[in-house]
Amino acid sequence: MMDILRKCEAVIGLGPESEVDEYAVKEMKKRVKSHLQRKRPALAELAFVINNKPYDSLLDALLDVESIRSMEVRFLRPNIRENWDFNAPTKLIKAIEGGYGGVAFFNYEAKALDKWAHAGELIEKKAMIRAFPVEFYVPRSIATMSRYVQEDPPRPLVPRLLPMEKTWDAMRKVGTLPLIARICAYTHEERFSYDLDVIEGALLRDFRAEHMPVTRKKKRSPEEYFYFDKIYASTDLPLLPKQIFEAVFESDGLTASDISHFFKITMDMALNNLRALVSRGLVESEGRPPFETYRVTFEALKGSQ
Repeated sequence: MMDILRKCEAVIGLGPESEVDEYAVKEMKKRVKSHLQRKRPALAELAFVINNKPYDSLLDALLDVESIRSMEVRFLRPNIRENWDFNAPTKLIKAIEGGYGGVAFFNYEAKALDKWAHAGELIEKKAMIRAFPVEFYVPRSIATMSRYVQEDPPRPLVPRLLPMEKTWDAMRKVGTLPLIARICAYTHEERFSYDLDVIEGALLRDFRAEHMPVTRKKKRSPEEYFYFDKIYASTDLPLLPKQIFEAVFESDGLTASDISHFFKITMDMALNNLRALVSRGLVESEGRPPFETYRVTFEALKGSQ
């Protein structure tokens, strides 16, 4: 733990010196400890090759590498006893400057009885690679925070769906400590999404694997995913409504009852979160209470840009 916290303190130290005081360090440690206590299920371990140099930890790489020319993300020792229905079993992601790259993944049929029947086949495809931090901490000094006693301070980093090297530069500039980072790979046919636990060095299982049947997953085009990911990356929402937003997007419509059941929350909580998403223009509703169905349309995604 102490070694991890020392690395995390060094990462936030990449930002402006005026923002890294004792208060900022204490807040960072609280965020990291809270993150470690959540214990989200992991599917594989991670290793990286950045600018042709291997790294076991993305924290080490953040401290060592000023700018990225190339990156490989390698997924090691996959746990095939876990639920991969909302994840793509992948061996390797490659990215170079400009957002170009590719993915090497295994054939996995989430809706089949024998999901791993054809997993021996490794498929390689060219892809557009983008990344952004999903959960992160940016150091804010006590002097900065004290200026915003009656209101929230402006966001020190607004995540964007960017090529790997631009996301890297943006994080290092303000001393961003990424807790969970998402990599998106867009081929001509589909989009792959990977949530990386930067602190633990693991590929995380998609949260829907314990909430939703895979039969409710709707196939979307890479273009629709690209619009969704841009909005998801930059929208400032708590974790639960963001997860509900993603669940509604990758479905053919969900009701408040569905959300209540899938997320194990009350109907009132489900309705409040869905209506908050509607009020922000992220989700549309059809029908009359209490039988509304909530959907995310491509038109709504483009309109909320």
